[in-house]
Amino acid sequence: MTENTLKITFGEADNHRTAARERLRRAEAGETGAAIEQDARFILDFESFGEVERLMRRSNLELVEAIATEQPSSIRATAKIVDRDYKDVHRNLQELESLGVIEFMSEGSSKKPILREGAREVDFSFRWGDTGNGGPKPAEA
Repeated sequence: MTENTLKITFGEADNHRTAARERLRRAEAGETGAAIEQDARFILDFESFGEVERLMRRSNLELVEAIATEQPSSIRATAKIVDRDYKDVHRNLQELESLGVIEFMSEGSSKKPILREGAREVDFSFRWGDTGNGGPKPAEA
């Protein structure tokens, strides 16, 4: 991964917190370089299947792809790229913003959708944990 990557994970919040604490401990001990660097610019962790389901809708994934590859200058330009109605695209972009996947930059009277933190790539990492008894970790609905 690169520093321009938005990493989207499922059910890994505890792992991310542990890794962040370890990086902080190493930094406080004077270590530098790869030992204290995060592998993505921004990590967004979903904790419920409902959030994942909202993100993984085809209409939303098409918009994420268009934003990452085409870097449209406005909501209207985004709608044109995906060949969909402006109102539908606007609603879906607002949903992606509420999920934390995108944000908007104001450019004059236009709102330019960009990936969170200005990332250029998206890495999806969905894993199911273990409860310690050999079974999968239960997920929230």
